[in-house]
Amino acid sequence: MNRYDSAVLRSFLEEKGHRWTDDVVDADLIIVNTCAVRQHAENRAIGRLEELVSLKRKQPDKKVGIIGCVAQELGEKIFKKIPTLDFVVGTDKISAIADIIDGTAERKVYTDIDEKFYGLASPPHIEDGDFSAFVTIMRGCDNFCSYCIVPYVRGRERSKPPQKIIDEIKLAAERGVVEITLLGQNVNSYRYGDIDFSKLLEMVAQIENIARIRFITNHPKDFSKKILDVVEKYRDKIPASFHLPLQSGSDKILAAMNRKYTISQYLSIVEDIYRRFPDAIITTDIIVGFPGEDENDFLQTITALNEIGFGGIFAFRYSVRNGTKAAKLKDNVPETEKIARLNEIIKLGIRLAQKYSKKQIGTIQKVLLGNISKKNPEFITSTAPSGRVVLIPRREFFKKFVDVKIEKASTWVLWGKPIIFHNKPF
Repeated sequence: MNRYDSAVLRSFLEEKGHRWTDDVVDADLIIVNTCAVRQHAENRAIGRLEELVSLKRKQPDKKVGIIGCVAQELGEKIFKKIPTLDFVVGTDKISAIADIIDGTAERKVYTDIDEKFYGLASPPHIEDGDFSAFVTIMRGCDNFCSYCIVPYVRGRERSKPPQKIIDEIKLAAERGVVEITLLGQNVNSYRYGDIDFSKLLEMVAQIENIARIRFITNHPKDFSKKILDVVEKYRDKIPASFHLPLQSGSDKILAAMNRKYTISQYLSIVEDIYRRFPDAIITTDIIVGFPGEDENDFLQTITALNEIGFGGIFAFRYSVRNGTKAAKLKDNVPETEKIARLNEIIKLGIRLAQKYSKKQIGTIQKVLLGNISKKNPEFITSTAPSGRVVLIPRREFFKKFVDVKIEKASTWVLWGKPIIFHNKPF
């Protein structure tokens, strides 16, 4: 979502006469877009800002500012940490940047929450040759998971009007984009009037020249059969690839996290997905060491992961985020135990990912072409319907999608050979 916001902000500023540069030394304006989901991300953002403001010693006219969730969370406190910073702009006040850098707005903190703000009107910047693009369909979150700061820094849920979403996607298609990823803190809870997420998904699937549609992130409590109905109806456009955060396999911990579902309810969703789509890939998020998690809770998580057979696991150890409800709980799992549990989840995740990837060997998959691989210049990086990276031998192709036979697999990467018909790439 930050990448999307950054791409929109770039277009917004270019429309106002500013020009992009890849060199921070040449830049008159440097904006750091930040994430506050984890303390580590916040620390990195502040550290990066401290590096960048040091450039002002030799270039005093250079402006450096911070936007995003850390700006929203810390506000005035950032000026105390970095006095030479030029501006602090929260998640709903991005448009203020234009006035700040033009000198028509004063140097201060802009962090008011605007529940009518759906994002800047500018379309996101799309590089020439980009076949894939993000589109944010909603802002904010109403879930208030006890460990998460997002509702406090992004505000409550606001669904973007469907016609604005459709228009943005059509514009991206005109610029050559064929793959769209719909974004939201919880896309499943999208609703604008009588348009829910399943209806929006079908509207997007009917757009010409959009050949592949993805959506993240899902929330199990709102993941409906109607969504699967649309995926099934438009199977040629919407891969059966679902990121469905579990967080824990223990009902006790799920309740403490305020996740609003049980492990049996989650397993019921998984069973429905695999029943409809035997070749589906499901990926997930796991937090270990949440307050109150004992050995039995952790073992229940391990059992669930093995039973479900995820194609990928993003694992984190719990860290306190000030301002969340969980911050009031006693952080009673020792750090050494958190690390040990995290390492065990990571190892299991690698084994499960390897198992999924090896099952792809021998299959024929329609992959979306990307750029020349930086690590392996003799290959082109492409993307499988599952989201896995597929490396194919470098050559000239005449289409954005190529049918590839998968010949080799590692944990996260597949290698394939294009299927050739009449000596021409298919």
